Amino acid sequence: MREYASKFFLYTWLLMVIFQPSIVSAENLETFDVHFSVLSNNPNAKAKATLSQLKEEVNILNQYFIADDGRSIVKFRFKSVTFYDDLKNSSCKIVDLGDARRAFSLDSATVLFNHCQDRKVKDKNAINIYIFDEYNERKGFASANSYGKRNLNRPFIFLDWHRLNHNVQSPEEHEMGHAFGLNHICEPTATIKTSTNIMTSACKGGSGGKRNIGFNTAQVRTIMHYVPLIKAQLAQR
Repeated sequence: MREYASKFFLYTWLLMVIFQPSIVSAENLETFDVHFSVLSNNPNAKAKATLSQLKEEVNILNQYFIADDGRSIVKFRFKSVTFYDDLKNSSCKIVDLGDARRAFSLDSATVLFNHCQDRKVKDKNAINIYIFDEYNERKGFASANSYGKRNLNRPFIFLDWHRLNHNVQSPEEHEMGHAFGLNHICEPTATIKTSTNIMTSACKGGSGGKRNIGFNTAQVRTIMHYVPLIKAQLAQR
């Protein structure tokens, strides 16, 4: 019986080691540079998207882009920002999405991002975050949806200026989750006040909730799968 218990313990321990997501110690976490481009000419957006606020966005990511046990997964580092007046004459058509009076299309934005060669607008060696004023037919510019995409390991994010400073449902870490390959989770019974996973969305009649619970084991495994792939792509010259 004692021998059986020992074997069972060893088997259980091996399973935990094999299937535990590989989060390295804090001092050895991979670091990703972040470049911001302020695409919106809205005076309110420009007033809110200041240098200090955009640096704070990176602090927010480092605080909340975590596993559900509180462990950090990667680190983010502020690299640079290009403000609207310095990019408004760029040849990159992605700039036109800053205040576009039409519904946002992530597929169209991806094409424009991939074609952009202006270093002020797209830093090829960083994760790019675009500050814009989202528009849809129902709410007009009062809409504040944001978007993130892994984009074959060259990720980017469109963050509505209303959502800066972690405003409404944890937008920074949620969109960065998409940038690292994560999909939405449905919580049909959730309300706006329910504690939910970072990647929860309003689907199947539910709500995204607070999005204040870190990434689960499967999500961390997905993120860690893409970490070296994204790192390698962003290292290319």
